[in-house]
Amino acid sequence: MLLALLLALCLGAALGPSFAAARLGSAGASPSGQVAIVSPRDGETQIFLVDLHTGGQQRLTAPPGQSTAPAWSPDGQRIAFVKSGDQDAQIYVTNADGGASRRLTAPPGANTFPSWSPEGRRIAFVSTRRTGGSDIYVMGADGAKQRRLTASGENLIALWSPDGERIAYVSQQGESPPELYVMRADGSGQLRLTTGGILLRPGAVHLAWSPDGRRIAYVSRVGRAEQEISVINADGTGRRRLTAGYAPAWSPDGRRIAFVVARVGDAQIYVTNAEGSGAKRLTALPGINLLPVWSPDSRGMAFLSNRDGEMAVYVMRADGSGQRRLAPVCTDLSVLPLVAWRPHPLRPR
Repeated sequence: MLLALLLALCLGAALGPSFAAARLGSAGASPSGQVAIVSPRDGETQIFLVDLHTGGQQRLTAPPGQSTAPAWSPDGQRIAFVKSGDQDAQIYVTNADGGASRRLTAPPGANTFPSWSPEGRRIAFVSTRRTGGSDIYVMGADGAKQRRLTASGENLIALWSPDGERIAYVSQQGESPPELYVMRADGSGQLRLTTGGILLRPGAVHLAWSPDGRRIAYVSRVGRAEQEISVINADGTGRRRLTAGYAPAWSPDGRRIAFVVARVGDAQIYVTNAEGSGAKRLTALPGINLLPVWSPDSRGMAFLSNRDGEMAVYVMRADGSGQRRLAPVCTDLSVLPLVAWRPHPLRPR
C-alpha cells in the first residue's frame, strides 16, 4: 500500500560507513536565519529550532510521542507537525517561539503530511480515516471545517500551488502505478498529469512547483536503477526530461533546481538552471548528501549528510561553498520534511 510504504521504510543502515569531515569556510555572506529540524535526542525524536548565526538550538516539541514533519506557516510564526505514538499519528500546531502545542486532528485514522496554503488560512493533509485507503483533506489553520477532497485509491503528498488555487498530489488507483495529479483547492477538477507512473520511495517522492505556478518537477524511474527528474506544465502538457537524479528543489527565485544524484554508497547534491543546463556539483566528499532545501532568498541551502559518521543537517551557500554542520538529524525518510527553513527574508551577516 502506498501510504504504508512511506510510513514503514527507513534509511537506517543503508547510509554506509563513516566518512571524514568536510573542509569548511569560504569568503562571502553565509546563510542566515533559522531552520526547524527533526532530531533524535535522548531516545526521542523531536523538533528543534536552530539559529544559523549563533548556532543556538531551541526545543519546540516534547514527549510523550515522536514529533516530526515540521511545516512552517507562510508568515513564519507557527509550525504544524505530526506527533505519533501508540500506533496513532495526529497533526498539531505550535508557535515558533515555543509554548504549548495544540492538536488539530483526532482519530479515527492517522493524519500526516501537513501543508500550509500560501495565505496561511488552510492546511492540506493526508488521512487514513477512510477504510481501505488514504485521502487528501483540507482544514482551517485552527483545525476547523475538515473536508475530504479525494474519494478513492491511496492519495498523498499534497502540495499547494504558489497562488493557493490548486493542489498537486500523488495518487494510486487500484493496481496502477502511482501518478501525479492536480486538483483545485476545493477538490474539483482532478486531473492526472503523468502516465507510466512516478517513482515512489522515501526521499524520492518529491514534487516541486515552480515559483510562478506554471510547472511541476517530479521524479520517475528509468530502467531498473536510474531516476530522472522531469518537468511538466500544470495542465499536463509539455512534459520534458530535465536531468538524471531525484529530490528536486526549485529555488524561490525560480532560476535553479537543486537535486541529488545517487550511486551505490554515494549521493551528491547538484544544481542546474531551471531549463536543465549548466549542472554543477555542490558537494564533493564521499558519502551520502541528501534532500537540499533552499533558503527563502535563494542564497543558501540546508541538506543532510553523513560525512562525519552520523546523519546531520548542514548548510552551504548556493554555490556549494561554506559547508558547515548544524546538528544531528533523524534518519527516517518517511517523516519528511526533516529540515524546514523559516520563511522570512534573510540578511547576510
